Amino acid sequence: MRKLFSIFALLSLATGFVACETTEQTEDNKEYNVELTADKTAIVADGSDAATFTVKVDGKATTDDVMIICLNDNSVLEGNTFTTTTGGEYRFKASYKGFTSDTLAITATPTESPVPTVELSVDKGEIVADNTDTATFTVKVDGEDKSSEAKITVINYNSELESNSFATDVAGEFVFVANWDGVKSNEVKVVATAVETPVQKSLKIQSDVNRIKADGTEKATFTVLYGEDDVTADAEIYCTNHENVTVEGNTFSSTTVGSYSFRARYAGQTTGTAVSIDVYDPELVGKYEIGAIYEVNGVKGVIFAIKSDNNGNTYCYIFSLDEEDLQWSTKYEFCNCMSQRGDYNTNDPFDYFGMNIDDYPAFKWCKEHGEGWFLPSSTEMHWMWEMLTEGQRDFDAPSVAKYNAFIVENGGEPFCQTYYWSSNETSEDLVEVIAFMDDSVVCLDPKKDNVYTARAAYRFKVE
Repeated sequence: MRKLFSIFALLSLATGFVACETTEQTEDNKEYNVELTADKTAIVADGSDAATFTVKVDGKATTDDVMIICLNDNSVLEGNTFTTTTGGEYRFKASYKGFTSDTLAITATPTESPVPTVELSVDKGEIVADNTDTATFTVKVDGEDKSSEAKITVINYNSELESNSFATDVAGEFVFVANWDGVKSNEVKVVATAVETPVQKSLKIQSDVNRIKADGTEKATFTVLYGEDDVTADAEIYCTNHENVTVEGNTFSSTTVGSYSFRARYAGQTTGTAVSIDVYDPELVGKYEIGAIYEVNGVKGVIFAIKSDNNGNTYCYIFSLDEEDLQWSTKYEFCNCMSQRGDYNTNDPFDYFGMNIDDYPAFKWCKEHGEGWFLPSSTEMHWMWEMLTEGQRDFDAPSVAKYNAFIVENGGEPFCQTYYWSSNETSEDLVEVIAFMDDSVVCLDPKKDNVYTARAAYRFKVE
């Protein structure tokens, strides 16, 4: 057994104790056997599990004049029990009248922090995807609201919310989970439904015929449709290219040869596509008929339009029996091909501007049919589409099958449900095509070096 000297120097109380000890030892010159034991040498560092010490002096348990000292920080226990919330090894000695025991170690095992319960909830499981309707989340950790602090993630979009609310303009199902200190919550789903937009009905005008005689009695009868609703009685039908031409009710007749275009207005809308009526000289009856084969001096095709200008001139248009998938051009340059110029705009770039016809496959193919053949303008392609569908502008119209069968019978190739080139440019690299596939003429602007279908045209003046 050895005496304890310097360990008590730090504490004023201990200094007094040492002094007393020295005096006592001097008086009786006696040595004491100090023994320190504990009921357990391992505790849980939870602040409640305790080790209880017993101090024996010369074999007898006592608490008088006894100090139990923790050597880790030289602190003196109050009483004879030890608890802690910090894990580790703690070393103790007992002291009695200057004599100390052997060191006794107590091991404190850290406690595992209890896993918190994280609960995620939402005020509504369905919102409208309009970026304003909002779902608000609540995050509770062991019953305490932590909504503003927890991290909320959209699992299926791998994104984190900036707050505890969610709005979107994307329709679909969104799955959320909250995370608090590494602990995940339950999953919550929110369904965003698409915004219901009112159905925009289209307004269109139709005519039962596209040609009438200039005899004042033969009539064209118009129908105006708003979606599938017949609104003819309430619509305004008007002529777009002739002043002082009026429509009585929904019919039109004339004694003046020419081409007339009509549109309609209803419910603040105007028909996007006009309907054309050709008023022709009655003397042409039986000589030239739309949909008939025309073959004169090596020129052979199907008549698709007979148009009269405002000067009294009448022209007959035919399309070739064949067609070909080609590029409009292999380079991007402006050719000055303008709308409604027919064969003239086809020939101008090559006759006057010196452009190489080999760079323009669709033009070259049309011109190779012979003198006077050309790549039709978008207006002329529109006339062709009107003739093929008999004004219905639908590839499923019965007339399409009828005319295609007629073309094949005469050694030609049928029209396809596809895009057809026109000769009309919109820029150096874009050109119009006409869609032979749906309810209306659709003019798109594809690149000139795309491959679409070409059908050649020819026109001649009716004498």
